Amino acid sequence: MRGCADLTPEFFYNQASYLASEKSLRILVSRTYELEAIYELYDELELSIPEKFQRELADGEKEVWYKRMKEAYEKYGGTIQVRKTDPLYPDDISELRINYFSGTYVTVPLGEGLINFCYADFDAAFEKCNPGYLRFIDDPTSAPNLDRKNFSGRREAVVRAFELYEQAFPTLSEAFYTSLYTAIFPPLFMKKTERAVEFYRQYLRILQAEFLELIEFCFDKDFRPGVLKKLYPSERYSLWCRINERSSSYKRYETFQAASFAPHGTKMPYGLSWEELDEIVQQEIVLTEEQKAFAKEYGIEEYELEAAYHYPCFIASSYEVSSVRDILYLEFSKLLEEGLQFQKCRRCGKYFLTKGDYHGQYCDRIAPGESRTCQQLAAQEAYQSKLKDNGGRNALNMYQKYYKRYFARVKTGSLKKEKFKQWQYEAVQKRDACLGEKLTLEEFTKWLEGSMPNRIKRNLS
Repeated sequence: MRGCADLTPEFFYNQASYLASEKSLRILVSRTYELEAIYELYDELELSIPEKFQRELADGEKEVWYKRMKEAYEKYGGTIQVRKTDPLYPDDISELRINYFSGTYVTVPLGEGLINFCYADFDAAFEKCNPGYLRFIDDPTSAPNLDRKNFSGRREAVVRAFELYEQAFPTLSEAFYTSLYTAIFPPLFMKKTERAVEFYRQYLRILQAEFLELIEFCFDKDFRPGVLKKLYPSERYSLWCRINERSSSYKRYETFQAASFAPHGTKMPYGLSWEELDEIVQQEIVLTEEQKAFAKEYGIEEYELEAAYHYPCFIASSYEVSSVRDILYLEFSKLLEEGLQFQKCRRCGKYFLTKGDYHGQYCDRIAPGESRTCQQLAAQEAYQSKLKDNGGRNALNMYQKYYKRYFARVKTGSLKKEKFKQWQYEAVQKRDACLGEKLTLEEFTKWLEGSMPNRIKRNLS
């Protein structure tokens, strides 16, 4: 799982924080392998910057890039939030990035990143990428393989890794952007070989199979209930590890700090609302004599003490994550800590996270080839099925018949819209009463027929 000679999955070192109140992971995606971060190394090593980075981009090129960036962000749905950070320099050297997610904060609701990865169609994506990658391999002008013997030191190795990554990533971007985690945790291709791509493909397949199995075994309340129902997800995981002769321990590299200006919540000590934070920052600070004496006694400048009152510090912890496997296990372990549950959608057959005490039968994901969610499609299908009850003679059909009749009058102007809305409100109540057997179909039909006076025909004579 660590890699082969041609590829290493542990390449990007990103920081992930867990937001307990929101049950989300917030990931700061590294921009180490972007020109703005590499630029100084070129200068220090007296290496020439590749010519393509020196030219000015046309407005059309920028527009295309920003359009694709927006599409990449929106691909993973409205639940996953992406926020760009400020550039390293006021005048950013490279406005456009190799990876759309470099230097961004990505907030992922617990469980969503895992599910997004497990159901990603990597095989189809790699099939699309392969022709472009093969051309890249055969191109004699492309960046050379990473041979450490040819480097003068670690810094030059970083530059050469950047050059190879900068060319390899676009050729395989279809595969990387197939899931959120492969996009923000891409590997480093040490050598331009077909073997490297095939290894990465198999690596992703193994992870998908492993975590789908873990979701079923640990979080599915309907999986082997006679055996597992009384066990907590963490206890199920321990049992799964024993069955598979695996260690149940997993190392998470956590950094704790109390000097962060980035809130990790909305209540102290993890954060404040933006309104409260702005109020504190804008307040006028005039040190008292006691405070000035304190600063002198402890050997700090008065402005440093003023800053402590002006700019709150928040408790924050973050995890160093360097591969797809790392982020999947981090999210999985947080799911275990929270004791959450998944269940299979009865329409698409895929897992979704249950929310609170609500255990619906259908997920709220948009099914492939559809424009609506499984919940919406199932509701529509159930409604259509009910219309066929009793040979079509039922409350739903009767309501629909008269709704269309009276709505047509609104369109022609013979019935006021306000009066129609009043009728609709009462009709829905009676329809539901009929469905609940508190009103007979005959009584409901009679009311519908007499609920709106017939139109008076014009005398054309």
